[in-house]
Amino acid sequence: MVDESARDPREGYKHFDLDRDWEKVKAEQGLTDDDMFAAYIVPFLDGSIARRQVIRFASDPVGDPGFLGRQFEYLLQHGYVYSPRERAASWPVDKTGSQV
Repeated sequence: MVDESARDPREGYKHFDLDRDWEKVKAEQGLTDDDMFAAYIVPFLDGSIARRQVIRFASDPVGDPGFLGRQFEYLLQHGYVYSPRERAASWPVDKTGSQV
């Protein structure tokens, strides 16, 4: 689910959030956490990657042992670079500022 109220006012991006429904959906569909990651989070990330969107993190994802860390690692594996100062992952840019 995309939380329509969760927009970054600077960019208008939305975020994926099952929040309280995570366990409900998992139980209803008989899925594991790994299944949920593959079924719900990966497609959301893949869409963002295809659009080369900037992904901003609410907290530092480096070394996070949970889903935040998994999302972070997935983005890195797909060519994104991380800016700790911005707490954001984005497609790499060249010296002129153009995406590569």
